[in-house]
Amino acid sequence: MQTTATWVALGALAALKAGFLIALGPVYLPDSDDYVLFADAILAGDRWARSLDLSGELYPLTAFRGIGYPALIALFKVLFGGAWDWALVSLQMLLSLGATAMVWRLARRLTGRTWAAALAAAGQALGLAFVLDQCVLTDSLHASLLVILAAHAGAALIDGRPPGLREALGLGAVLLLTFLLREAGAVMHLALWPLIVAWGFGTAAGLRRGALVLVVFVLPLFLGVQGYKAWNQLRTGERFVTTVAQTAMYHPVVDLARRGLPVFAEDPLLADARDLLPLDPIPGVSFTRINRHLRQAHGMTALDAARHAETLFYDHWRRYPLDRAEIYLRRLLRPEYARLAFMPLSGPERLSLWAGGGTPFPGPGEIRRNLFEDGRIDQALLLAARTVARLISAALTAAFLIGVPVVVVRALAGAGWKPAGVRPRTLAMAGLWTFVMAYPAVYALVYLEDRYLAAVAPLVAVVGLALLAPWAERTAAGIRARIAGRAT
Repeated sequence: MQTTATWVALGALAALKAGFLIALGPVYLPDSDDYVLFADAILAGDRWARSLDLSGELYPLTAFRGIGYPALIALFKVLFGGAWDWALVSLQMLLSLGATAMVWRLARRLTGRTWAAALAAAGQALGLAFVLDQCVLTDSLHASLLVILAAHAGAALIDGRPPGLREALGLGAVLLLTFLLREAGAVMHLALWPLIVAWGFGTAAGLRRGALVLVVFVLPLFLGVQGYKAWNQLRTGERFVTTVAQTAMYHPVVDLARRGLPVFAEDPLLADARDLLPLDPIPGVSFTRINRHLRQAHGMTALDAARHAETLFYDHWRRYPLDRAEIYLRRLLRPEYARLAFMPLSGPERLSLWAGGGTPFPGPGEIRRNLFEDGRIDQALLLAARTVARLISAALTAAFLIGVPVVVVRALAGAGWKPAGVRPRTLAMAGLWTFVMAYPAVYALVYLEDRYLAAVAPLVAVVGLALLAPWAERTAAGIRARIAGRAT
């Protein structure tokens, strides 16, 4: 029965996604053009793969972007011609539905409740994933792969099933794919280590086996990163992954400059730039000005500019630790992130807006006029439903952030502070918690957008429900009992 219900729910979600795809089509955003141009370069010949002049362009495309997504676009252009973007988005939606199924499975294991699993799956399917699945961006595939990987490891740990070495290698291959889609995977994999260690340690015979599982898991990514650097060295003479730091890593520099700190004047390479101040409201304009100056005034290549940004990053943490810490915490602790665990109305709304459409919700200050003058009861109901969803999401996020450390500490205390005595369910929550916490914590050091959190927001909902579900059921039972008492 549960299997049938799961397939029916996935079918309904697939129909809803298909309806939005038919209505809106594939959604293109500014970064989409880079991936398509890279794909066209792949199809035009292999010269780019054999030789690249890093000083030839301000942003050398095939060095600035990772190869994974453009290669997939190139493949789909060969297979599907002019309909390649529809086919690619369809693939993203299918993989996202696979992630939804894994979220359902993990929530069932962790909560033991079908309704909680359905709520968690709906949160994933109709939240950020609903928006990103239809966009020609790396985010959807990247997030889906990470959700599948984390949910698989978490469910296996709860079941007490030890990881096989071939299984660990296969999951490591999935991790390699996430790196090829987004170069940050060369660092972000560290966030998954506690979960994999907990899985290996919590179910295998001793630390040695757990350590071996972790090594096998990381091996494909390690080889892939080294291979990517070696390929770049062959075609450019320099060993690196991408030059994306020539924009991304200047975010912290511009953040400090907006505070009035003399970061440009103190830098001998940027002190003579005339067009950096006043800062443009659009960060990308400032990044281009910085890179253009470094190239024209100092003869720096794209990779030189990227490495200079990395040098400034560490130097500024040393020179302005309090400012950097405040900026970091403000970026990491934005209240709106608490809405991401469960947003079944905001996801479709944002997709419509990104596609150039409208929103059924009233704008600021419009609800009173719309309701009392135009009788728009539908807007009032939508706002009420969205408010309830946001309250649910905030409750799940708070339970996740606060509840897991409390549960883990109590479990350790009850086991005499010996991790081996902690139940697999608690270890799974601890591993998922550290993954979710570490993932944005690393991104926020440089730059963080809420769409990056599509890989972890579903796990917040799953673990939050595991903690709140018993309380919710007791509360509901108490309310029913009172109603029944009054009725009699």
